[in-house]
Amino acid sequence: MGISGLTTFMDDNLKLIKEFPLHDTKLVIDGNNLYHLIFYNNHVDFLHGGDYDQYARKIKEFFSLLSSCNIQPYVVFDGGYEQDDKKFQTILKRVQQRLEMAMHMAKGQRGKVMPILAYDTFRAVLLEIKVPFAVCDFEADKEIGILANQLDCPVLSYDSDFYILPLSAGFIPFDSVNFTLQEGRREDDSVYHYLPARRYHVDNFVKFFPSLGREVLPLLATLLGNDYVDIRIFHAFYSSVRSHENIKTQFRIPKTHTKMQKVISWLESLENYNEGIDKIMSTALTPIQKETITVAIRKTLEAFTANASDTEFSLHSYFMENENSEGKLHSVGNPIKGYNGSIIPTWYACLHRQGFLPPSSLDVITLHRKFLLPQVEGPKTTSSYHCSVKLRECMYGILLSEDIAVLGKTEEMATNRKFAVEEYDRNNYQLKKNIVCPEIMLEGYGSLPKLSDIPELSPSDKENIVHLVLDIPSFGLDNMTKDLEFVLGIVLFWIKNADPKVTVYHLKTVLVCLLMLKVKWVLIHHGATGCEENMIETAVLSMPTENIKEVRTKLHPYSARPEHSRKHPVDSDLIHSFAQLQTCILAAMHLNFLLLCPFPSPSVSHIFSGTFLYNFCMELQKRRSPDMFINELLSKDSNLQQVYQCLLDAVMNVLDPEGLTEESKYKKRSKAHKCKSKKDKNTDQSACSPENVKPEVKKKRKTTTQYVANCPLTNRFAFLDMSGESLDESDEDEEMKDELSV
Repeated sequence: MGISGLTTFMDDNLKLIKEFPLHDTKLVIDGNNLYHLIFYNNHVDFLHGGDYDQYARKIKEFFSLLSSCNIQPYVVFDGGYEQDDKKFQTILKRVQQRLEMAMHMAKGQRGKVMPILAYDTFRAVLLEIKVPFAVCDFEADKEIGILANQLDCPVLSYDSDFYILPLSAGFIPFDSVNFTLQEGRREDDSVYHYLPARRYHVDNFVKFFPSLGREVLPLLATLLGNDYVDIRIFHAFYSSVRSHENIKTQFRIPKTHTKMQKVISWLESLENYNEGIDKIMSTALTPIQKETITVAIRKTLEAFTANASDTEFSLHSYFMENENSEGKLHSVGNPIKGYNGSIIPTWYACLHRQGFLPPSSLDVITLHRKFLLPQVEGPKTTSSYHCSVKLRECMYGILLSEDIAVLGKTEEMATNRKFAVEEYDRNNYQLKKNIVCPEIMLEGYGSLPKLSDIPELSPSDKENIVHLVLDIPSFGLDNMTKDLEFVLGIVLFWIKNADPKVTVYHLKTVLVCLLMLKVKWVLIHHGATGCEENMIETAVLSMPTENIKEVRTKLHPYSARPEHSRKHPVDSDLIHSFAQLQTCILAAMHLNFLLLCPFPSPSVSHIFSGTFLYNFCMELQKRRSPDMFINELLSKDSNLQQVYQCLLDAVMNVLDPEGLTEESKYKKRSKAHKCKSKKDKNTDQSACSPENVKPEVKKKRKTTTQYVANCPLTNRFAFLDMSGESLDESDEDEEMKDELSV
């Protein structure tokens, strides 16, 4: 959600926002805003696919800072998109913008696009550090307001809707907080810590409109435009308001903001709310226009009333009931209906609200639609999401099982949205809609289980489904743990399905990255991860601290952000290969979640670091003897060399001879790509506008997916994703010092 121009208005009138020391309080946090804030404010790399290890560290530092100020956070995320599709065109527009930005970045231009595993990384860290969080069924703004009022605490967000919602303890805009710890003293001379901030309260604004009181808020939201209002219906109203040159108001409003000037001045002139409604209605020329305006006002009133309702999912009940019952399921809120009218099983709704299932999967059930995140990748290659389409087809088969069953069998299943999923994905430089048919049969298993049957499915059946979908072989290792088996299974799936194919350089780089991230973890956290101890962790933990530091020192330079320019842009072909791996990780993790984790869910921050993968793979391609180089880096006085070779052999032994492309072929392809003529460059197609998106029915396992926003982009993070320059600052050197000081 978001209200046009309101944030700028508040920034220009700081008298409405009072200084406020943030400490010793509960705090409701807009989760979708927060995981963007932490990523971008800490300059975490987004060009090479995401440095999730660094991101996870910054998330922990943020919540540690809140803890130092005795702040109890409650993080709330948006769920699926509303079923009335009122935001569909807005979403398509955002997808288009993000796609264009990703393609610009792949060509060496500047921009920002959130890496696709950021949300899963953020959620996993919250679970690890035990920060309470919840996912709403659909949009979270109103539910956040209700929860904050019930807890009598402020809301922390960027969303301008919170300037309108009547919050009893106020609204703290993210950019008003100085996240530098300050020290204060109480009257009894005891010390406390706080964060300097500014807090807005609706009464600060309402007092300038004594004749309207709080009724001014929904009127303002209606006339400025929001997700429930097509602003064009007020064209006649704006025309009826006097010219802005003659407007006088108590607020500072730039003359260029004509609409804001007119609306604020008009509101100041009203004697009461009904007078305002009458004047708005008087500009309607037809009964249909009057009805449209009436509906818009009513919907806005409903949206901006932060009163608890028995029909909504109660965040307050959820947090209070789950506070001391970790791991237990609670059925809170009304049932959720699928696209065809089926009732989503209670277990699924509970786990969705607890954040164990991805919100995008709810869209599959309720809308039969999937919007995937855009990535920086090779613009002229097949979309990176094509690599993981088989995983999504099987996941759709389970997710849609109940909803399709209510309709019975029909011949329309291949083309009808009622029986399939609309996916939106990149086709060259264009956004295209594909109809993807769910897979209901799995070779070697039979019919995939229905959604309602999953909790009763045996652990071996769940594990078998993942084995068969990913085609995980027997690696033949005595000490192969399930977590490592799952990760290697994803790597193998990536190699088998990548287009263009990956090289042995990519494989070796991924395996070294697994070792590097484990070494880094052990140095920072002084011990085991707390997960199932696999051969990598065993090897690292058996090393003397000095040897661990030695390996980290040798590998660390490849985590430094490389310099790119228009003359020497990022190698988008190389990034594309690892972008394909990310889609496989994402889809495999979500399938594993759906089956209630028959395999331990891998922490993204332990398996993927984009900058390292990019730099190290580039380095290997320059080396005459990559294996000798790797062995030199992994320290002769440790078992890391042996573990690396063991993992490499395990993968290579089960690959077909054609599984990896020849190194020389890759080099020729890269060289040919760089030498393409200007004529080829001029024939690049620009992305299509959402209005011209046409559906394309594709056969199974030949479809691709979509691009969509991590969160509603009508808040300030839309700007962070859509524009701005790539920042070069990094705290890697500081991090390195922290690790090596152990």
